[in-house]
Amino acid sequence: MRLGRWLSQPALRDAGSRAGQTASLGLPFALLGLENRSVRGKLMSVMLLTTLIALLVAGIAMLATDLSIYRRGLANDLDTEAGILSLSTAPALAFDDYTAAQRNVDALEARSSVLAAAIYRVDGTRYAAFTRSGSKPAPAQLALAPAQRRIHGTIVELTHPVVRGGEFLGTIYLRGRLDLLGRVEAYAGIFALAMLLSLAVALLLSTMLQRVVTTPLEAMSAVARQVVQGDYSARAPQSADDEIGLVVQAFNRMLDEVQQRARALERSNQALQEQVREREAAERALRSSEEALRESDRRKDEFLATLAHELRNPLAPVRHAVRLLEVQGADERRQRWAREVIARQVQRMALLLDDLLDVARITRGRLQLKKDYTQLGTLVASAVETARPLIDAKGHTLELLLPAEPVSLEVDPLRISQAISNLLMNAAKYTDPGGHIALEATLLEQELRVSVKDSGIGLSSSAMPRLFEMFSQVDAAIDRAEGGLGIGLALVKGLIGMHGGSVEVASPGLGRGSTFTIHLPASALAREPRRGPESSGTAAAPRGYCRVLIADDNADAADSLGLLLEMSGHRVWVAHSGKAALELAMRERPDALILDIGMPGMTGYELARRVRQEAWGRRALLIAVTGWGQKDDKERAAAAGFDQHLTKPVSTELIERLLAAFALAHPPVKLSG
Repeated sequence: MRLGRWLSQPALRDAGSRAGQTASLGLPFALLGLENRSVRGKLMSVMLLTTLIALLVAGIAMLATDLSIYRRGLANDLDTEAGILSLSTAPALAFDDYTAAQRNVDALEARSSVLAAAIYRVDGTRYAAFTRSGSKPAPAQLALAPAQRRIHGTIVELTHPVVRGGEFLGTIYLRGRLDLLGRVEAYAGIFALAMLLSLAVALLLSTMLQRVVTTPLEAMSAVARQVVQGDYSARAPQSADDEIGLVVQAFNRMLDEVQQRARALERSNQALQEQVREREAAERALRSSEEALRESDRRKDEFLATLAHELRNPLAPVRHAVRLLEVQGADERRQRWAREVIARQVQRMALLLDDLLDVARITRGRLQLKKDYTQLGTLVASAVETARPLIDAKGHTLELLLPAEPVSLEVDPLRISQAISNLLMNAAKYTDPGGHIALEATLLEQELRVSVKDSGIGLSSSAMPRLFEMFSQVDAAIDRAEGGLGIGLALVKGLIGMHGGSVEVASPGLGRGSTFTIHLPASALAREPRRGPESSGTAAAPRGYCRVLIADDNADAADSLGLLLEMSGHRVWVAHSGKAALELAMRERPDALILDIGMPGMTGYELARRVRQEAWGRRALLIAVTGWGQKDDKERAAAAGFDQHLTKPVSTELIERLLAAFALAHPPVKLSG
């Protein structure tokens, strides 16, 4: 069914005609209050109403007919009674027997319909009479002609002549009453019973008809309600092949087409919404990129200006000092002072350039940590020594709060000391003279926390989120910076992040100081290297045995070599990939590593380089076992950090000799408390 065909002119004319018919048919329903009822209710109401009207019309007609017959019948009965009374009364009138005549009249008391009766003489005078209690008596003088009948309302009056042997002896007068109310009541009871039976039959027939007609219509109506709510998947069941079944089939086909169009429209809307979302996201990203570019450009300009300023500052005193050295006649004291100025300013420029190079290496991922075992106190002392001149120059008080027990670390001592000294100098710069700086270290179960707290200018909540970004400086603190490129805190974040830690800042507000906290993870805490087989006792490991990690993607080769070394007394771990070997090495810290070169995921070269970056790894024995034995292969292995390069197949005796020699030459390391 096409939308154009639906909207064609014949269809519109048919729709208008049907609408007019519906309006004309809907008027009676509106008058009866049925316009809002269901089809089933309307059909049932119409059938019951039609049946009721038919019964009422038939009942009224039958009642009218019955009452007419009843009136004529009562008049005929009274006429018959009058005839009988005339025959029985004729002798009494002929012989003037009043007693007999009165007796005959009183006999009519047995007829409840007779209200009054009388016998009149020939001259019309009343001879004998009967009057029912509460009724009007017969007239004293007869006004009606003989053989006359008169019915008015519920009263019937008639006269009958008394004739004997052709002689007119008198007239019989009877007045009776029609019991219309009783007749109607009796008929109403019968009519009500008949009506109830008829309505019951009509209801039964209506119910049967509903199954054929209204059930499909109600199913279509239920489906239509679901469609109105947006569910186009419902369909009306087709129960017959008649006209109604054809309508249901057409209705379902129409819903199929509507559902297809709705789905197509929904897909189009979704695609359009997705395009709108993508466009909005692209616009947001573009705006963000533009803002980031503008911010980056602004900070680049600020950085270049600051860099030029910081490079020019030490050049002026250097130039003056050189000029002083060139002056003839300068004494030794002044020449020594000039040399000290040059040394200080050159050292300042060197530190500035070192920070720039370190930040560049961290950004490009080229900075290599040189981890070693060291003490926390040593790192703090080195950092304080670096920052002490600036702290003393501004008259600050420095308070150190360190754990009572020594804390051993496995970190890059230079970089951790550099991070702490940067925080100390940052606190000294942004604290007014005579301020207070506190460095506190706390050893927790899962981390080492080092915080630097000052009584300086503080930070606003809007400034803290960008504080660790490159070239970031707080606007309100630029005049207090006393030199610097705004890279110190970014350098601290990068150095601590390379150790697996983090750094954070907190401040109660402007003018209320700030606190910078370094969090070093538990992996940075040193563990004493172990040698020899693990034992529950405390005895030292036997000399000549090692803790060995074997890594080879050839499982049979790795497992068999591991069994042989275990039988020789070594403690052995086996891995079949580079990543699994690295995890084992970081956790167990073996004395020696026997590594295949061509492993999936991570080669032996990369694994060796990663191990050599650790403090324990620089002391470990690294043996490359590979099928490649050319000169450049050995040089590449040596460059990666291997101590030995063995070509497969490798003799087990050679590996055991290498392990034994290494164990004897490298006894277990004890970390001093």
